[in-house]
Amino acid sequence: MRKKLILNSFSGTTLYLINVVVAFIMSPVLIRALGNRDYGLWELVMSVIGYMGLLDLGIGPALIRFVSVADGKQDRSDLQQTISTAFAFFIVAGGLALVLFAALGYYPRIITGNDTKDIANLSTVFLLFGLDASIMFPLQVFTATLMGLQRHYLINSARGILTIVRALLTFYLLQRYAGNGLIVLALLEPIFCLIQFAFFSAAIVCDNSIPRMTFRAVTWRKLHELFTFGAKSATMLVASRLQNQSVPLIIGNVIGLGQIVYFVMPNRLIDYAKGVSQALGLPLIPYFGASIGRNDRDELLKSWFSTTLALQVVSLAMPVAIFFYGESFLAIWIGQEYASAGRGVMHFLLLGLLADSLAINASRILVAQGIHGKNAVIWLVLSILSIPVGIGGASAWGVTGVVMGTTMVMVVGNIVTVLLACSAMKISLQIYFKETLMHLVLPLLLLFIVMQAFTLLYPVKSYPNLLAQVLLAGCIYVTAIWCFTLDDGMKAKLLERIRSIMPQGV
Repeated sequence: MRKKLILNSFSGTTLYLINVVVAFIMSPVLIRALGNRDYGLWELVMSVIGYMGLLDLGIGPALIRFVSVADGKQDRSDLQQTISTAFAFFIVAGGLALVLFAALGYYPRIITGNDTKDIANLSTVFLLFGLDASIMFPLQVFTATLMGLQRHYLINSARGILTIVRALLTFYLLQRYAGNGLIVLALLEPIFCLIQFAFFSAAIVCDNSIPRMTFRAVTWRKLHELFTFGAKSATMLVASRLQNQSVPLIIGNVIGLGQIVYFVMPNRLIDYAKGVSQALGLPLIPYFGASIGRNDRDELLKSWFSTTLALQVVSLAMPVAIFFYGESFLAIWIGQEYASAGRGVMHFLLLGLLADSLAINASRILVAQGIHGKNAVIWLVLSILSIPVGIGGASAWGVTGVVMGTTMVMVVGNIVTVLLACSAMKISLQIYFKETLMHLVLPLLLLFIVMQAFTLLYPVKSYPNLLAQVLLAGCIYVTAIWCFTLDDGMKAKLLERIRSIMPQGV
């Protein structure tokens, strides 16, 4: 099982790196092809897609957990009922999403304001996104089933290849059909979603260890179980959407579509930083779920501590690196205009990133045990409060003011999540930080000092300069991790793992 976890995490990290490289290359291309206004509209529509995800009512996250537990118990009948019932539900959800997007196509000003009156083919864009959503909802059953069976590597490999192909095709079509960028991007959404549907459904059908989905296995009892568990996840999902997807909507309607880009670019940099630990940590819920299925609480606590520390090695280094190099990177990548306008936004986002890193694995342990309902309600309340705060901030301080509301939610919400996780695992907050953060204080302090010295002595002017400084500081950080964080047993296991994957004779 541990080998599968490592393979899943490695493939997830590889997919993340592919996404980063593709976004790094394509983001300037998209901004130049669409312009600030149309690019802002694109991001706003993507936010609406995020809100449409609420139609799954938390069944998607619940499905991963139910599949992993059923697999841990080797209960094929329960597994068949789970995936069959979820598939029937998502067909209905997909149809409803299609209808809602079609309605938005007739009345786009409901969410876009008056800036879109001169944008051509806007109704077609919404209709294509509706078609995409109608495919995406049933697709969740196949991907969630594979995730629940800890086969993330299959999903990650396929999506990595499709990401590269899609980027190449997007670049070609934007050049070939200049001036029609929104239609090009919207058309590619359902096409590539359909390709994924075909591939992952085939993977499920061709695997004899996975029972066949059938409408005869659909039961109201299983739907009730999924919904009861998923209601907690749905609450958390609503909170997440309000927190993350509302910002472009607030900016677009209060300030203007052309201002959204000044939030999106710094936020994308923060998302890249989050993506590393998220890619590594994605397989952990089914991993924890398997331990719960075996009723091994000691193993669960030990795994939680070790995986949290491993994730924080990466996640806590990210705020330090972005603090020193984020603005310089944006200036080189997109342009000084975007770097300067996004400075305040990025600093507030960094506070949220730091809070998120401290609680990097807390919500996963709650979800895996099915006791995340209270945490979800608290996040929902905080996220709702962030909307009027964001609107008021937008009126007073522009884009930066909107982000202040989001940051407030992240900081307070993550503190609450850690406290609830510690309570669930019957440990004190002091023990939690002793087993995680305290092991990294010296390496992080050294990383901060090294990066401070580099940026003062050698101001960043180019990608090679930036890359050299980050790599050198990273090497010093990793060395400090080896010297100050890892004990002899952990070092021995790591060396053994390295030797096992190296070719014979090396």
